[in-house]
Amino acid sequence: MKEDQLKESPLLTVRATEVAGVVVVAVEGEIDVDTADVVLDALRLGFSSGGPALVADLTLVSFFGSTGISTLITAHEDAEEQGIGFHVVAPQRAVRRPLQVTGVADVLSLHDSVDEALSALKPVPSE
Repeated sequence: MKEDQLKESPLLTVRATEVAGVVVVAVEGEIDVDTADVVLDALRLGFSSGGPALVADLTLVSFFGSTGISTLITAHEDAEEQGIGFHVVAPQRAVRRPLQVTGVADVLSLHDSVDEALSALKPVPSE
């Protein structure tokens, strides 16, 4: 399993790892106007990796507002255009609640853990 540190700022750390052929982009910190582009760039980079799906792990996101919501909507649309599965891990209220209130939760594939997201992808065991 390789890990690339994509970007780090005082408010945000973004890391991409590959788990069973699926790119997992883990975001830690605040997703706001200043950091949303970093998150979207990381997700787009993940989409271009050629994997069947991408998991955005927002477990450690401490602030998530309207900019974060629009970032996930954009990523979701990009994934659909490219025919890639896009799954969001958001177990905590700070992220999940805004998604539910706005109805975006109904559009995204939301999960409580990375393992849950990965098992939802039902990867075929490789020989």
